[in-house]
Amino acid sequence: MYGELMIGVNMLFNYAILSFTNKVGNHQTSRRRLWSASFIGAFFVTLFPYSMLAIILTFLGMTYIAFGQTFGSWKSSVLAVLIASFFAGGLLTLVYTNISTVKTNTLLLFAIGLTYLSLYVVKIKWLDTRTKTRLIHYTLDSELKMWGRSIPLKVFIDTGNHCVEPISGAPVHFIALQAVKEQLPIDFVTALEKWKPDSSPDLSDFPTLFQRDLRLIRLQTVQGASWTVGIKYESWLVAEQPLPAGYIVLTKEQRHYPQGASAILQVSAMEVMKEERRTDTC
Repeated sequence: MYGELMIGVNMLFNYAILSFTNKVGNHQTSRRRLWSASFIGAFFVTLFPYSMLAIILTFLGMTYIAFGQTFGSWKSSVLAVLIASFFAGGLLTLVYTNISTVKTNTLLLFAIGLTYLSLYVVKIKWLDTRTKTRLIHYTLDSELKMWGRSIPLKVFIDTGNHCVEPISGAPVHFIALQAVKEQLPIDFVTALEKWKPDSSPDLSDFPTLFQRDLRLIRLQTVQGASWTVGIKYESWLVAEQPLPAGYIVLTKEQRHYPQGASAILQVSAMEVMKEERRTDTC
């Protein structure tokens, strides 16, 4: 009975660690395979608890069964499994040395639950950090030129932005109005602030000097469809690479812009990133 209990306890700990590794490493391993690896690891560790060679071979075998779809996948999983194992082991040592109570099955269940909870929190933090790291790669410095003015902007490339100007098919980018307001002509800003997106589209209220650079663009959002004003820019350098000709839409709010950016670029700007990487590798 004691042996079965130890196998069960070790299997639960193994599953917690392997499940953590599966999520943070994006391995897409099935639960059945994780449970199988957890059981095999628990069985041999319980059978040979004092053999260092058996423990090492069991660890390698357990991780290979769980993540050995390819050698690269298995190799990348080993470090995450070790980190999770040391974290869980240190946590359990802390619990056992600071809780003055009889080490009963109830305490074991409590320790297992605490391990699952702690690894879950670490997993969330890990994934958040990885997401932020990836977003940084989509955040670049730029210089926008329009109406004779050069405006430096921090931009974010949104792979979900496929907005285009309906007639030319040119890409449409979004800029927070507050980020460029002081750089724009006062009469244009005044007309833009009076613009009502739900009313009949009409550009006649804008100064005649700027009308040739304006286009009506219909946006479809979760709130419904509305008209907005697209502004043709002269040039836009992103990471010192020129964007294709296109239009910008000035928005009143900036709080939804990620990474503290002032502009959200259309997905076509990804080509700029590819060009920048090719330049860096030359």
